[in-house]
Amino acid sequence: MANTAREWEEVEDFPKMAEKLIQRYNDILTHVEADQVIAYMCTNKEKPKGKSKLYEMTSQTEPESFTNTKTYFVKMFQSTWEELDDEGRLALVFSCLNRIDPQNPGKLLSNDLQDQRIMVETFGVDWFKRKLPNLLTDAVDIKR
Repeated sequence: MANTAREWEEVEDFPKMAEKLIQRYNDILTHVEADQVIAYMCTNKEKPKGKSKLYEMTSQTEPESFTNTKTYFVKMFQSTWEELDDEGRLALVFSCLNRIDPQNPGKLLSNDLQDQRIMVETFGVDWFKRKLPNLLTDAVDIKR
């Protein structure tokens, strides 16, 4: 049986959420430009059962960056995005934006406990499994 190629669709709410989060948390995300981040979801395949990461994120390198308008690319499964409520989606976007390295434009921080400390210390290790505050409307004490 041949492997079916993945089909991708842009996550339309992602850039709007990113822009709002950058405005609200400008002191943390001052180095992030919302128009440089784009997110896609795989629409024709399910997330593998053993896969624990909510998303994958890459940055563009040369020479591809000469012709692409985006620098950072987020990929996830449609089911992951759809299973999250609004607060969970905002937290996922916030997590992605915090992966952008403030010291090295165009580079990403790793997706581990050290570099995602802001997510773990603010929301807990299992932040993506619990009820979260709304990052745009609730008072959230971001730990850094």
